[in-house]
Amino acid sequence: MCQELAPAFTSPTFATFVHIATGWVLCRSRPTVTNLVRTIGDGLLGHAVKHWTVYERFFYRASWSLPGLGRLLLRRVVMPLIDAQDGGVDAPVELIFDATTCGRSGRHVAYAGYFKDASVSNTLKKVVHWSHQWLIGCVVLRPARWPGWALALPVGSMLYRKRCDCDRGHPFATIQQMAAQMIGQVRRALPDRAIRACGDGQFATRDVVKALDERTDLVSRIRSDAALYEVPTAWRTPRRGRPRKKGKRLPSPKHLAARRRKGWRTVTVRKGGRVIHRRVLAIICLWYHVCGDRPIKLLIVRDPAGRQADDDLFCTDPTANDADIAERFYARWTIEEAIKDAKQFGGFEQTQGWCPRTVERQAPIALIVQTLVKAWYLIAGVRAKRAQPKGPQACGWLHEKVHPSYLDMLATLPRVLWNDRLNLNSVPRGRVRKILQTLRFTLCAAA
Repeated sequence: MCQELAPAFTSPTFATFVHIATGWVLCRSRPTVTNLVRTIGDGLLGHAVKHWTVYERFFYRASWSLPGLGRLLLRRVVMPLIDAQDGGVDAPVELIFDATTCGRSGRHVAYAGYFKDASVSNTLKKVVHWSHQWLIGCVVLRPARWPGWALALPVGSMLYRKRCDCDRGHPFATIQQMAAQMIGQVRRALPDRAIRACGDGQFATRDVVKALDERTDLVSRIRSDAALYEVPTAWRTPRRGRPRKKGKRLPSPKHLAARRRKGWRTVTVRKGGRVIHRRVLAIICLWYHVCGDRPIKLLIVRDPAGRQADDDLFCTDPTANDADIAERFYARWTIEEAIKDAKQFGGFEQTQGWCPRTVERQAPIALIVQTLVKAWYLIAGVRAKRAQPKGPQACGWLHEKVHPSYLDMLATLPRVLWNDRLNLNSVPRGRVRKILQTLRFTLCAAA
């Protein structure tokens, strides 16, 4: 998998990247340069490890570009997986994005500030902490091996900078403008593909809608008090003046959901791997404040049992299927799982760099490694039977899993790596001693 990203680096820098990615997978403690060097160990990769300063310079001095690396990751690693599914080479790309914070410590950490942590904040409590704010972009993959399961593969990340941290070379951009830039980057990387973007309500803005071309659409939440209008019809007789841009004013989505009795129908959708039924009301209209004169499809999704509140959604493609719109929005939850996995198991929130270039480059490596691990597992890991984590036969209290978790994938790859290294290097005593020292350090760090 790493070999597909070689064009993003020079030959020496690519070897350094392979060392860092391997150490990132095997390291069970903080992914500091010291821990990564001690985890890969001397001789574990078949050749001597470089001096530790080389790995430090990889983040703040080496000549490589994070956007360029993301484009290669999307083209060479993620797209072949999508093409291998039922959709074939013409399947649209489902792009989902969300903003998250990563807690940091230290007043001298570049670009850090006080940001709201939306994962623990609610209407009664607002949590603000010293952190970085990142915009994460993922591509949704639906493996044919596990029907109904959606998997998020991180392909891009952008660090938010406050106005005081911006300059001419890096002008200020809001989170919504950064999302528009991310859509543009994916479009340039995949000029011939249809892109199906999706984000939560904070991305339902003019900046994001303006970034959509004729082959790109957006699914998001719409305000419950949004000002909606009918699509204007052409005048039958010639009149002076320009044609109307807005038709008759419609009730807000909240009032439509409460008053409309006709037009509802039942659809079957997948949510979290389960098949559920929902009542939907679809109306083609204008949300002029955000989308201008571009028609949208308003979709009100209701739980027939009444246990969940209505979801007010919209899609900038008025011809989109109602069930597909609901499923695309429900699949947005997979990016939350990817962010959680990156923070809990990938060290996304545990990096120690503090200078500007290191801050911009070090944490995204956790997301790149996550995509590489998931791609490796889908291609080769499912066939590594001896390396699979033990299931219900070993732990009687565990139920049969419908699909593997990222922790299962992350446990499979190190087992394969350790088995391969120990089998190939089991003859020379000196090398075995070094490998056992490395293994002992890794086990102690995990404990």
